[in-house]
Amino acid sequence: MKIKIIPLLIYTLSILALASCRQEDGSPIRNVRFDPNLLNQSMDGSPCASYSYFYGNEQTSLGSVYTKQILVSFAKGSTYDEQKAAVEKYGFINSLGSPTSTNSATLYTLELVDGLNCKQAEQAIHVLANDQLVSYTAPYFVKDDNLLGVSNEAIVTVRSGSQAALIQLLQGYNAAVVAKLSDAVYIVKVDKNSDGNALELANYLQAQESITHAEPDFVVSLVPARPGLNRGADGKSKADFTR
Repeated sequence: MKIKIIPLLIYTLSILALASCRQEDGSPIRNVRFDPNLLNQSMDGSPCASYSYFYGNEQTSLGSVYTKQILVSFAKGSTYDEQKAAVEKYGFINSLGSPTSTNSATLYTLELVDGLNCKQAEQAIHVLANDQLVSYTAPYFVKDDNLLGVSNEAIVTVRSGSQAALIQLLQGYNAAVVAKLSDAVYIVKVDKNSDGNALELANYLQAQESITHAEPDFVVSLVPARPGLNRGADGKSKADFTR
């Protein structure tokens, strides 16, 4: 009897040890509900961050990040098949959505798995930013029945004669001008190598003396009407340049 049980016990312990080794490196694992890094990130007990931006001269609250979707763009020259394969390896992603174009990038909505909290959604953004094929990542927010995705661009108005100051600020932030709409109004862009996403850039510029106003551009869609429907509004997502 002992001769039969001991090998079975050793075999069982070996299988458990192998399974444990596969997950200790913290890399995303497909076909599991949570990536270990995301789960651990939510266990420190601290509250979720609350975000805001300036619309006109008023500060507008966005609340915490939306937990069903995030925005990404991919490295130039990458194919759709490469992009799809890049995100499919992450266990916290359900699917790659349709593209939406800004002046300087093609953005995709990633549908996240159900059950993530806001801190896990934020951690998913950081995890994806480390992927070589991903060039930009940013959150969605829910406001007034709309989903607002933070695109890679912001609209900035400078004070008279402050164009050079804007360029200097952008260089320090690792951002750049995309287009000049007038002598005072510019569209600027960021990527994952910048000091922050377009929302964070806009808030940073808003506090500068040389800047009259800075506002992130949003990818806008309707909040899904049915629970669990994590896609955008039936392909109606668009870059909102006309507020």
